[in-house]
Amino acid sequence: MRAAHWIVALALLAIAEPALACKCAVVARQQTIASTPVVFEGRVVSIETQETAQLTTFAIVRSIKGLSGRARVKVKSRTESAACGYDFRSGRKTLLVGGEAAGDGVLTVRRCTMYNLNR
Repeated sequence: MRAAHWIVALALLAIAEPALACKCAVVARQQTIASTPVVFEGRVVSIETQETAQLTTFAIVRSIKGLSGRARVKVKSRTESAACGYDFRSGRKTLLVGGEAAGDGVLTVRRCTMYNLNR
């Protein structure tokens, strides 16, 4: 590699920023519910984890918004908090869940929404 290439490579490394962790603003529960398409109170039935993602099945205890007539729902999430994921293995078994449709009847959730619903 020529000297000019080394200088450019070193300059790029010097200005590169480290990956930032997901940071959540504290938002009132009612405001979080209002801004989230689907919200329900659910009980964890099963959790399937594959590397950095998981699929959690919930029994719906109470539909708050966006669901009707369903007894169960599947929720997809990342497990790494730095990727704004929410790992259901380490939480309570019954909690408020908020997310948006991801297709095929599955919801996607993010850590900040889950934090603001359950703090």
